[in-house]
Amino acid sequence: MTGSTLKTLQAIQNLHGFAAFLGVTPKALGHAIHGIPEVSKYTKFEIAKKSGGKREICAPVPHLKRIQRRLANKLKEIEMSLEGELTTNEHVLSHGFKPNLSIATNARAHRGRRWVFNIDLADFFPSINFGRVYGFFLKNSRYGVSKTVATLIAQIACYENQLPQGSPSSPVISNIVAHILDIRLHELAASLNCTYTRYADDLTFSTNEKGFPGAIAKRSQDEDDVWKIGKKVKSIIKQSGFEINPKKTRMQYRISRQDVTGLVVNEKVNVRAEYSRTARAMCHQLWTKGAAFQKDGKLKLAKTPEQVRGIMNFVYHIKECEEVRQSDGAEFDPSAPLPGYARIYAKLLDYLSFWGTDKPVLLCEGKTDNIYIKCAIENLAASFPTLIESSGGVIEPAVRFFNRSDVKDTKDSLTWKLQKLAGGVTELTSFLGEYRERIKDFKHGGKYPLVIVVDNDQESKGMFSHIKNIIKSAAPVDGSAPFYYIYANLYVVAIPKIGSKDTYIERLFSDKVLKKTLDGKTFDVTGKKNNKTHYFKSDFAKKVIKKNKANIDFKRFKPLLERIAAVKADYATRIKTTP
Repeated sequence: MTGSTLKTLQAIQNLHGFAAFLGVTPKALGHAIHGIPEVSKYTKFEIAKKSGGKREICAPVPHLKRIQRRLANKLKEIEMSLEGELTTNEHVLSHGFKPNLSIATNARAHRGRRWVFNIDLADFFPSINFGRVYGFFLKNSRYGVSKTVATLIAQIACYENQLPQGSPSSPVISNIVAHILDIRLHELAASLNCTYTRYADDLTFSTNEKGFPGAIAKRSQDEDDVWKIGKKVKSIIKQSGFEINPKKTRMQYRISRQDVTGLVVNEKVNVRAEYSRTARAMCHQLWTKGAAFQKDGKLKLAKTPEQVRGIMNFVYHIKECEEVRQSDGAEFDPSAPLPGYARIYAKLLDYLSFWGTDKPVLLCEGKTDNIYIKCAIENLAASFPTLIESSGGVIEPAVRFFNRSDVKDTKDSLTWKLQKLAGGVTELTSFLGEYRERIKDFKHGGKYPLVIVVDNDQESKGMFSHIKNIIKSAAPVDGSAPFYYIYANLYVVAIPKIGSKDTYIERLFSDKVLKKTLDGKTFDVTGKKNNKTHYFKSDFAKKVIKKNKANIDFKRFKPLLERIAAVKADYATRIKTTP
């Protein structure tokens, strides 16, 4: 498939053919290249570098960005095919900007080595200019496209005679152009029993040899801690069209901390200890004070909750990835206690999901329930003013929905591994009993209710029994009450029954909607019938309900929304009366 993508690219001789290759009209492609004034194609701004100073970002206008993204996707297909569609990192040379590869896979290639040597390339993207892009795609033996296509690629990708940082196509083109550099340095490294990898502009060599090969780097005769790049490496880098940033050249020894692309590699791939400590401190600040900051010298830099989540997500995935490697890919055991870093991240996710929120949160049995209720609120907005809000003239629900990780296997998702919520009433019942323990350290937040929404059927009887025990209710708990207040900010709302029958949420739709066919298939709410003749909840929610929400009668959802609105009003009263 991908081989044919390259052949198709090589056969193109004109703009019309290239536009078809990208899946756009010739007019759209021509406008992106020639119709937008050069000064209007990008917006420039600066961001701080971790090492100090500023980096200029050039953000393309939306129309050009879409063309660049399509080009990037096609080139990535070809790039991965030519590299053998590698699925492991053992022989990958370039780890940046590729699916399933990262700073972690790059660092892993150099763990446990006697010597680790780093070189940084100066002005990596800017050093790849229009002429280099054009010449590469025209003359390279693997690509060899027509002059017209080489020109079009360079025109789409370059700005002010260089690859701009901020363009979707710059990363993949930089990797493609730098591939010859990778091959040459890998061959040199392999001949000297060394390992070589590159992540963007960061080159790393490592070895367990007693002495580090002088062809790669030599210790200065004047200063023991100064290493000079070997003539052979210098020559390869220069011949490949790049320059070295001498300020970032460094040798790291086994007796000191060795890091590659910001990760420690002495024994295993890990984040720096001080980074982990800072991440934990920010989490604690967030759930005890409602705000987090990071020290930068004498300054305190404020961090948003999403920034804290991003930092902890990085820590978690680096550590978890290494644990999986060390366990030879052993399956996750949900009954085993979580390691410390995972417990911190789990607590942060609970805080952000349930306690430190800026709106009420609905925790439903499954992802399709979120779609149904969201569409119902939007459709019935006029009847439920407390459940909607307007932003820029757009009406949206004034509630948040707990979203489980969108992966094919929910048992590989964070919401399953860390929050124990893959879906279903059984897990929600366990959650009821655990919630008090899960929020006990939170000193800030709790301003809005968390509402568990469950079906009102036989499967929910266990939850109703559990609720009765928790709240010590003398009255029956059978789902008939408008809501059940559990404790803290936690409520349970059952789907109101239709007549006396057990009622799952799909029964709130009319028979006409439930009988809607898709591609000749009928809807099966159980998910147990033959998929050749039936479709299931996901398609029903997305292709029937969401797609046609303006024309669907949601009147049976009114009693449910009334219950949710009643919870919101009840909790507002509890908050006001709490001393």
